[in-house]
Amino acid sequence: MRLPASDRFLIGIVVGSVLLIIIAVVIVLNRATPAYRTGNEPADVVFNYLLAVQQGDYERAYSFLSPTLPGYPRNVQEMRSQLPPANFSNEDVSFTVISSRIDGDWATVDVRETTVYRSGLFGSNTATYVFTVGLQRRDGIWQLVSNTNWRTWSWCWEQEGGCR
Repeated sequence: MRLPASDRFLIGIVVGSVLLIIIAVVIVLNRATPAYRTGNEPADVVFNYLLAVQQGDYERAYSFLSPTLPGYPRNVQEMRSQLPPANFSNEDVSFTVISSRIDGDWATVDVRETTVYRSGLFGSNTATYVFTVGLQRRDGIWQLVSNTNWRTWSWCWEQEGGCR
Protein backbone atom coordinates (compact mmCIF):
# COMPACT_ATOMS: atom_id res chain seq x y z
CA MET A 1 0.00 0.00 0.00
CA ARG A 2 1.40 3.31 -1.09
CA LEU A 3 0.88 6.50 0.96
CA PRO A 4 -0.67 9.51 -0.76
CA ALA A 5 1.73 12.33 -1.69
CA SER A 6 0.35 14.65 0.99
CA ASP A 7 1.03 12.03 3.71
CA ARG A 8 4.59 11.48 2.47
CA PHE A 9 5.14 15.24 2.50
CA LEU A 10 3.84 15.50 6.08
CA ILE A 11 6.02 12.59 7.23
CA GLY A 12 9.02 14.31 5.60
CA ILE A 13 8.31 17.52 7.51
CA VAL A 14 7.97 15.64 10.82
CA VAL A 15 11.17 13.62 10.26
CA GLY A 16 13.06 16.79 9.23
CA SER A 17 11.84 18.63 12.33
CA VAL A 18 12.90 15.80 14.62
CA LEU A 19 16.36 15.75 12.99
CA LEU A 20 16.74 19.52 13.48
CA ILE A 21 15.80 19.19 17.16
CA ILE A 22 18.30 16.37 17.66
CA ILE A 23 21.05 18.40 15.95
CA ALA A 24 20.26 21.46 18.10
CA VAL A 25 20.41 19.40 21.31
CA VAL A 26 23.74 17.84 20.30
CA ILE A 27 25.22 21.28 19.54
CA VAL A 28 24.09 22.71 22.89
CA LEU A 29 25.38 19.72 24.87
CA ASN A 30 28.75 19.72 23.10
CA ARG A 31 29.36 23.43 23.58
CA ALA A 32 32.81 23.92 25.06
CA THR A 33 32.89 25.21 28.61
CA PRO A 34 35.51 27.89 29.22
CA ALA A 35 38.64 26.72 31.02
CA TYR A 36 41.16 28.70 33.02
CA ARG A 37 44.43 29.55 31.29
CA THR A 38 47.68 28.26 32.76
CA GLY A 39 49.97 31.19 31.88
CA ASN A 40 50.90 34.18 34.04
CA GLU A 41 50.94 36.83 31.31
CA PRO A 42 48.65 39.86 31.82
CA ALA A 43 46.12 38.57 29.25
CA ASP A 44 45.98 35.21 31.06
CA VAL A 45 45.48 36.84 34.46
CA VAL A 46 42.67 39.08 33.14
CA PHE A 47 40.99 36.16 31.37
CA ASN A 48 41.13 34.04 34.53
CA TYR A 49 39.82 36.89 36.72
CA LEU A 50 36.86 37.53 34.41
CA LEU A 51 36.07 33.83 34.15
CA ALA A 52 36.21 33.45 37.94
CA VAL A 53 33.82 36.39 38.46
CA GLN A 54 31.49 35.11 35.74
CA GLN A 55 31.40 31.63 37.27
CA GLY A 56 30.96 32.94 40.81
CA ASP A 57 34.38 31.67 41.95
CA TYR A 58 35.07 34.75 44.08
CA GLU A 59 37.83 33.05 46.05
CA ARG A 60 39.83 32.67 42.85
CA ALA A 61 38.88 36.14 41.56
CA TYR A 62 40.01 37.70 44.85
CA SER A 63 43.46 36.15 44.42
CA PHE A 64 44.01 38.23 41.26
CA LEU A 65 43.43 41.60 43.00
CA SER A 66 46.44 43.64 44.04
CA PRO A 67 46.63 44.23 47.79
CA THR A 68 48.05 47.67 46.92
CA LEU A 69 44.57 48.85 45.85
CA PRO A 70 43.60 51.82 48.07
CA GLY A 71 40.21 50.21 48.76
CA TYR A 72 41.38 46.59 48.73
CA PRO A 73 38.55 44.41 50.08
CA ARG A 74 39.41 42.84 53.44
CA ASN A 75 38.25 39.38 52.39
CA VAL A 76 36.40 37.39 49.73
CA GLN A 77 32.98 38.04 51.28
CA GLU A 78 33.57 41.78 51.25
CA MET A 79 34.70 41.62 47.61
CA ARG A 80 31.60 39.65 46.65
CA SER A 81 29.28 42.11 48.41
CA GLN A 82 30.92 45.05 46.59
CA LEU A 83 30.47 43.62 43.11
CA PRO A 84 27.17 44.10 41.27
CA PRO A 85 24.86 41.06 41.39
CA ALA A 86 25.81 38.53 38.71
CA ASN A 87 22.23 37.69 37.79
CA PHE A 88 22.21 37.50 34.01
CA SER A 89 18.89 35.71 33.56
CA ASN A 90 17.92 37.55 30.38
CA GLU A 91 21.37 37.99 28.89
CA ASP A 92 24.48 36.10 27.89
CA VAL A 93 27.79 37.87 28.52
CA SER A 94 31.10 36.85 27.00
CA PHE A 95 34.56 38.40 27.28
CA THR A 96 37.32 38.32 24.67
CA VAL A 97 40.85 39.60 25.31
CA ILE A 98 41.74 41.67 22.25
CA SER A 99 45.11 43.20 23.10
CA SER A 100 47.76 43.43 25.80
CA ARG A 101 50.56 45.95 26.36
CA ILE A 102 53.40 45.63 28.85
CA ASP A 103 55.53 48.58 29.99
CA GLY A 104 57.97 47.41 32.66
CA ASP A 105 55.98 46.33 35.71
CA TRP A 106 52.74 47.80 34.37
CA ALA A 107 50.37 46.34 31.80
CA THR A 108 47.02 47.10 30.22
CA VAL A 109 44.71 44.57 28.65
CA ASP A 110 41.81 45.55 26.39
CA VAL A 111 38.78 43.27 26.57
CA ARG A 112 35.65 43.14 24.44
CA GLU A 113 32.43 42.43 26.31
CA THR A 114 29.59 41.10 24.18
CA THR A 115 26.14 40.95 25.72
CA VAL A 116 23.21 39.21 24.06
CA TYR A 117 19.91 40.31 25.57
CA ARG A 118 17.14 37.75 25.11
CA SER A 119 13.61 39.02 24.68
CA GLY A 120 11.15 36.27 23.94
CA LEU A 121 11.36 33.18 21.82
CA PHE A 122 12.78 34.77 18.68
CA GLY A 123 14.01 38.17 19.86
CA SER A 124 17.45 39.28 20.98
CA ASN A 125 19.74 42.31 20.86
CA THR A 126 23.50 42.43 21.03
CA ALA A 127 25.68 45.10 22.64
CA THR A 128 29.46 45.24 22.50
CA TYR A 129 31.95 47.51 24.18
CA VAL A 130 35.65 47.50 24.97
CA PHE A 131 37.06 48.09 28.44
CA THR A 132 40.59 48.24 29.84
CA VAL A 133 42.10 46.37 32.77
CA GLY A 134 45.28 47.65 34.42
CA LEU A 135 47.80 45.33 36.06
CA GLN A 136 50.95 45.71 38.13
CA ARG A 137 53.67 43.08 38.49
CA ARG A 138 54.76 42.46 42.08
CA ASP A 139 57.26 39.73 42.90
CA GLY A 140 56.86 38.36 39.38
CA ILE A 141 53.06 38.05 39.63
CA TRP A 142 50.61 40.20 37.65
CA GLN A 143 47.74 41.58 39.74
CA LEU A 144 44.76 43.77 38.84
CA VAL A 145 44.90 47.42 39.89
CA SER A 146 42.17 48.96 37.72
CA ASN A 147 39.24 48.00 35.53
CA THR A 148 36.73 50.11 33.61
CA ASN A 149 34.05 47.39 33.53
CA TRP A 150 31.23 47.92 36.03
CA ARG A 151 30.15 44.25 36.01
CA THR A 152 33.47 42.90 37.24
CA TRP A 153 34.93 45.68 39.36
CA SER A 154 33.94 48.02 42.14
CA TRP A 155 34.89 51.67 41.63
CA CYS A 156 35.60 52.08 45.34
CA TRP A 157 38.54 49.66 45.25
CA GLU A 158 40.52 52.44 43.59
CA GLN A 159 39.45 55.04 46.21
CA GLU A 160 41.25 55.75 49.46
CA GLY A 161 39.11 54.28 52.23
CA GLY A 162 37.43 51.85 49.84
CA CYS A 163 33.74 51.05 50.07
CA ARG A 164 33.42 51.44 53.83
